[in-house]
Amino acid sequence: MKRLLALAAGLLISLPSFAHEGHHHGLSDGLLHPLTGLDHLIALSLIGLLASQSGKLKLSLAQSLFALVLAAIVANMGFVPPMLETGLAISLLVMAVLVAKVLPRSAGIASLVVCLVAALHGAAHGNEVPAAADLKLFFAGFISSSVALICSGYFIGKQLQRSQYGEKFTRAIAGVAGAFGLSALIA
Repeated sequence: MKRLLALAAGLLISLPSFAHEGHHHGLSDGLLHPLTGLDHLIALSLIGLLASQSGKLKLSLAQSLFALVLAAIVANMGFVPPMLETGLAISLLVMAVLVAKVLPRSAGIASLVVCLVAALHGAAHGNEVPAAADLKLFFAGFISSSVALICSGYFIGKQLQRSQYGEKFTRAIAGVAGAFGLSALIA
């Protein structure tokens, strides 16, 4: 449990709040992008937590990566959804509600939300890559980090399920994620 709390504290003390500025030139930059933006870090971890609740990590990974990469490619070609930052903030709120199990949910709706969240975050990644960047290396980096964050969320969720207070911790994590999404929406 101490390791879990230390990991959670480390995740919350991410460098900048948003990774939507700066460093986009190669593999290391692609690897760092999801890790240095608290919104990306939270969203991808919540996808993993949601996957742990359904027990469908492979399906969540496949859906997420497909939507993430497709949206990143489309955004890099110049089509960026309007009000992207607002959509990112709302995506955190919606994922927090799903993970906290505040409302009844179906597997189909959860899958659709996961795809939409991944697509929004993929569009943010793709929109921020300068033309001079090595796209293959940057995409390889951000895809690898995204997979690691989703898997981390999954394994944290599985550990929480074994804990006596797992549901309370899961709801607390969702509450913090929702509060971050709300603060990003207001800001």
